[in-house]
Amino acid sequence: MKKTFSSKKSAFSLIELSIVLIIIGLLIAGITGGASLIKNSELRALSAEARGYQVAVNGFYSLYNSLPGDYPQAIAGSIASSATTLNGDNSKIEYYESNVSTYLSESVVAWDQLIKTGTIDSTLSLTKLAVSSQQVVGTNMPAAKIKFAGWHFDYRNRVGSSGDYSKTNQALGAVQEGGSYNPQNVAVLTGTTTAVSATTATLVNGTTNGATAALIGPDAYALDTKVDDGKANSGKVRGLNPNAVDGTCYTASTSATASYIISSSTTKVCALTFQVDPKSS
Repeated sequence: MKKTFSSKKSAFSLIELSIVLIIIGLLIAGITGGASLIKNSELRALSAEARGYQVAVNGFYSLYNSLPGDYPQAIAGSIASSATTLNGDNSKIEYYESNVSTYLSESVVAWDQLIKTGTIDSTLSLTKLAVSSQQVVGTNMPAAKIKFAGWHFDYRNRVGSSGDYSKTNQALGAVQEGGSYNPQNVAVLTGTTTAVSATTATLVNGTTNGATAALIGPDAYALDTKVDDGKANSGKVRGLNPNAVDGTCYTASTSATASYIISSSTTKVCALTFQVDPKSS
């Protein structure tokens, strides 16, 4: 008996291919949507974190009539346990206070005093921070809700250019308070710095800072828009060009209408400042 063979080959029908494409599309949409949800959750967490620190500073001020880090009375166990020129001198939480020879950051003291007084709930044990030294998450600043970032306090507007009115005229020894963009007491969202990057940014008193990029441009813009006015150089939330490099996080550093640079969706280019002055909520 002669065997016959069919020359027909099985193949996907158009309907089957359509179903496969639909499934692939749904998977891609699910992955993209999931990533977006995670991103939004992170930004909400950062916003809540900054708000919590603003409330903590206000609470401390209500109890002690002074800002943390600038408190003129001794706090038992504090790394600034005696009233010195560090504390209570000017109602500003300066990253380094005016007498930098003490090598003690008011930012670190502020965190320490907030913790020691029970104003914030933390078991973090902080160490002193010398001028131009490295900021380390968990050592001299608390961690943020995103990876590789933390928080420090400062009294500033922004870093870089002649429009930085928070910079001290060292010859006069006084902070320049004039101009259109007056400084604020702020919590700074920053990346961890190295000893090298800490020497490149100027503080309110002319010493060194060390704010490095913690966010990509679109995220910085989204946070500012969600919490404040979306403008990099105005309001309670402001962009900060890291390492004193203008045009990194936002454009036109001397303009109140400066825009965040959102062209990069992968490279971190921004630090952010959140106002924590009493009654600023």
